[in-house]
Amino acid sequence: MELLVHGVFDATTLKNLHALNVPALGFDLRGKSLNLIPFHVLRSLIPSFKSRKYFLTFENDKVSTIISFLSLLGEDKNKFTLEFRDTQHVSYYASINHPFIWFFDPEGDWENILTLPQLQALVLPVKFKDIYQKLPKLWHMIQARDLKVILHVESFFDLELYVQEKNLNLSVDLGKEMEIGFRQIDQFRLTNLSIWRTTYEIASGQ
Repeated sequence: MELLVHGVFDATTLKNLHALNVPALGFDLRGKSLNLIPFHVLRSLIPSFKSRKYFLTFENDKVSTIISFLSLLGEDKNKFTLEFRDTQHVSYYASINHPFIWFFDPEGDWENILTLPQLQALVLPVKFKDIYQKLPKLWHMIQARDLKVILHVESFFDLELYVQEKNLNLSVDLGKEMEIGFRQIDQFRLTNLSIWRTTYEIASGQ
């Protein structure tokens, strides 16, 4: 079981999630996101990275913009997997040519996206559960590729419900529920969530 926490935008939160051994962390580069991390801040955090998986979240950006970001990262780009939360044509993801995960959307070109060799995992938002559970072709394609599946829950409250189930890879966004002010993460609450005590194995790092 593995946990991915999205939306890290400051050094303190990164340090605390590292201390909790959370195995996968995401940084949000979506322009309209409340968790947007300025590029210079992201660059400043890279030297403190540990043996974890790191992701960069994009949504409806131009291919040239994403390639430019990767170019600016230099060799550090290999520390990141891209994460897309949009419904672009399959050619869009293929043209970027970098390992990525994709947030499933029933309106997306999923039948073709799942064939791309650079696709590392499929993220299934719980909000679409009633839809993707009724798509046998989707599950056949996942099984045929032995593709990793990550279940994305809406909140840390929901996360605490799902961690009781075994063999699930889970993801969650840092949201307002974890803030004490605008873009101020409540570090005490974050580090004292019951999930770290009762199901610490999900953050053991694998």
